[in-house]
Amino acid sequence: MSLKEAKKGRFRLLLMGPLPAKSASLGEPIGGARVTFAEAVRELDRRGFDLDVINTARPRPNLPLWKILSYEFLTFARVVWTILWRARRSDLVFLHMSAYSALLAASTIWALLCRVLRRPLALRFFGDSLYFTYHRYGPARRWLMDRTCLRAALVYEERQTLRAFSSKDNFRWLANTRDIIPAEIRQDRDHVRKLIFMGQLRKEKGLAEALAACRSLPEDCHLRVFGPRMPNTDFSLFDGHPRATYGGVLEPEEVPRVLAEHDLLLFLSYMRSEGTPGVIIEAFQCGVPVIATSIGGVPEQVEHEKSGLLVEPRSVPELKAAIQQLIDDPALYRRLCAGAGQRGEFFRSGRHFDRLAEELRGLARK
Repeated sequence: MSLKEAKKGRFRLLLMGPLPAKSASLGEPIGGARVTFAEAVRELDRRGFDLDVINTARPRPNLPLWKILSYEFLTFARVVWTILWRARRSDLVFLHMSAYSALLAASTIWALLCRVLRRPLALRFFGDSLYFTYHRYGPARRWLMDRTCLRAALVYEERQTLRAFSSKDNFRWLANTRDIIPAEIRQDRDHVRKLIFMGQLRKEKGLAEALAACRSLPEDCHLRVFGPRMPNTDFSLFDGHPRATYGGVLEPEEVPRVLAEHDLLLFLSYMRSEGTPGVIIEAFQCGVPVIATSIGGVPEQVEHEKSGLLVEPRSVPELKAAIQQLIDDPALYRRLCAGAGQRGEFFRSGRHFDRLAEELRGLARK
């Protein structure tokens, strides 16, 4: 369906999720979930939906606990009131949210509200593992979820979760996508010299392991680290480091250029809540391969020895060996660069959002 044809029969879509701050300099970490939701807003708008967007973003985590809890409560109350007020004017409700316990519990309330208002609900979970969160609950809470949020008209998840909920015919796969267009994709990459680590600098993101592994890099190799400081960031790890520097926080528009300037991305998270990280897709679309931990949805993205290398979480020796392998084997590295570019094209938004738009229109027509 063309954009012109789509706009002839526009559906009003109440779209809820966390939007990023307009600038990284405002002090609000711009995480992958926020970028993913912002992309959904942009792509569904392009496909002719009449959007009513509710921003559910909560404040930065460096605030005192009492203030974080206050904002959580206020956000929850605001969203409940907004659904009651604005869902009546919408054809359907599409909620993007994390699968961690607190929000997953809240999704049962959203589902009940939509049922009372007779509005179809689509849910998209990102990050964490819906399967593990679901099974941490007792029988009573699982029973409630089965009859509320997991009975939404459509539930979008990652492939690993779909396999765990294979009996549910309302579950669909929706890829995490990006549309990075760097000013120039380098065609001369045949050696690993410039390594990059990019993301929120949480302990669980593997910063310490990256710095430890890169201490023994050859003299002409260097690691640059970009990202916002988080409450448990240990910046003393940079003190006296011979091969690593901290580059600060990048504005979103700077990311393609900086990624394209480097030869290899390190993604070393060991967070159980890891989904399918957007930064890996962004690196691929800049022609940059990745060494990543085999956790969460990462193995869905990184094809081992085709677009990158997978290593065990928190294993500094294995990480060092993987980096050295690419330094010593230019032919393998060139092959991974080509594979990264091809893999990046798979994760462009076009066909994935075309399918999503058609499914949402079908739901609204019903």
